[in-house]
Amino acid sequence: MKDENSKRVVDWGHLLLLLVIVSIVIAYLLDARATSLKLNNLLLVQPASILALILAVLIVPQLALRVPVGDAPDAAARRATMIELFRVGCMAAALGVFVFSLEAVGFDVATFVFTSIGLYICGEKRLWVIGVYSATFTAAIIYGYQLLVPYPFPLTFL
Repeated sequence: MKDENSKRVVDWGHLLLLLVIVSIVIAYLLDARATSLKLNNLLLVQPASILALILAVLIVPQLALRVPVGDAPDAAARRATMIELFRVGCMAAALGVFVFSLEAVGFDVATFVFTSIGLYICGEKRLWVIGVYSATFTAAIIYGYQLLVPYPFPLTFL
């Protein structure tokens, strides 16, 4: 059923970003395969690259947005955009603090705090959900990282 009061518009910014990500994934995969075809070299790179490319293909249809014909952006939409930009800025600042605090406070504490702040910035207000998810995610990341990388990294609690 076609809606005469709306039209499809391609979100060119997101499409461009998706193309950049896909090209980087392909370049990285080709570089890894050119280096060595041994299992140790491709154990993580090839499956992750294939998964990323499949997800990119699944995202493409969502880039054609249906928007009402003749709609002009109003003040509320601009205000929402400014709030979203502020949230992006807060996440970027939190990522910067996370990176520079890894050695100072430990990988576990920095990951827990960054995940908690990220969840709060993205709209989660229930503290118990933030705490449980951050603790579970931090434990999984620490355990997985210790299995994959033999380099000892600073931890505070785990």
